[in-house]
Order: sequence, then structure tokens, then C-alpha cells
Amino acid sequence: MSRAGRSRGRRAGSPPSGGPLRWVLSLPARLHLRWLVILVVTAAVMGAYARVLVTAAPMPPSKPPAPPASGGEHSGADAAADATGTGHDRTRR
Repeated sequence: MSRAGRSRGRRAGSPPSGGPLRWVLSLPARLHLRWLVILVVTAAVMGAYARVLVTAAPMPPSKPPAPPASGGEHSGADAAADATGTGHDRTRR
């Protein structure tokens, strides 16, 4: 006998060999709704990301980088005096 008489529609209704989970996961493809699933998943991800952006704490104000701890003019006792605030003021000339 020939198999040409079988329609594809009858075969698509039966669950595949992977079980019911695989059958449910392939349902959008069999119903030709892949684009709808893609749009729903994309909208859900964008909504979650928007919520994170809206509810996030504000960025802290930017600070200038701290001077390096070793070498240069801030080495030795001068650096210790600057750290305690007892050193001379370098902003005046």
C-alpha cells in the first residue's frame, strides 16, 4: 500500500514521541503562531527591563578619581599630614 493517501493534518494531531511537554511546546509552530509567541516573549522581556529601569536607584554623583597612594608628591609624612588635615593648604598660591 502507498502512504501518499495520508494527510499531514491527521499526523499533526497526535503527540510526538517526546511526550506531552514536547507536544505543548510545538503547538505554536503547528498552529502557525510563531510570530505571536515571539512578540509575547519580547514584550514580556521589554516590560521586565523597563520595570528595572524605572524602579532602580539613581546613579551616585560622579567623584574625581582618588590620587594614587604610592609615589609622587603624596608619599611619606606629607601624605599622612594631608590625610589628617594638619598639612598645609595646597589650594592657595
